[in-house]
Amino acid sequence: MNGDNRAAGRNGGSRSSIRVFFLESLRSFTVTASLFPSSRFLASAMLRPIDFRAAAVIVELGVGTGAFTIEMLRRMAPHARLYALEINPTFIEHVRHRIRDPRFVPILARAEDLDQVLLEKGVERADAIVSSLGLSNMGESQRCAIVGQAIACLAPGGVLTQFQYLHAAGEPNWFSALGLPRFSEEEFLRSYFRQVHSEKVLWNLPPATVFACRP
Repeated sequence: MNGDNRAAGRNGGSRSSIRVFFLESLRSFTVTASLFPSSRFLASAMLRPIDFRAAAVIVELGVGTGAFTIEMLRRMAPHARLYALEINPTFIEHVRHRIRDPRFVPILARAEDLDQVLLEKGVERADAIVSSLGLSNMGESQRCAIVGQAIACLAPGGVLTQFQYLHAAGEPNWFSALGLPRFSEEEFLRSYFRQVHSEKVLWNLPPATVFACRP
């Protein structure tokens, strides 16, 4: 792994993160869409498409308790910066206390305002955007605004990684048979990006599909 191993996982325990995530998920389940933080298997699939040796600016949309954040900091180069946007102030407070790394910049802000947030930080483009946002639970206008912002803020050759829980896509078939709402995130992302590669991650709760998207 590249980068400065001052990371983050040593500051604050995983048990505390699970408890914080669980309690906040109970309060706003439609936003988090899960009661459990993402697994290391999901984190690995989400970060695999990123060239951490070359990425100088990385954006995270939806920090949660920092499951992806810590892994990114472990892989990032010493000169890189991670700008992490989150709308839940409890999560922001948690990661600020848990993660002590000068490369990490937590920001209480909406993903729809990404271009303005980066402009205020003096950043023109991001080399990678890692999104944990529940696009499936959003209205069409909101998810379009967020993906539009991601495309506008990606540097040439940049990548957006996004995941969707399998049940939200209507997979397996019995989810659809139960009448659960279905939204094909892959079809949605393909309407915006030139390249979309998908990978299923069964070792997560719930299981998920990861999408690597390039404009």
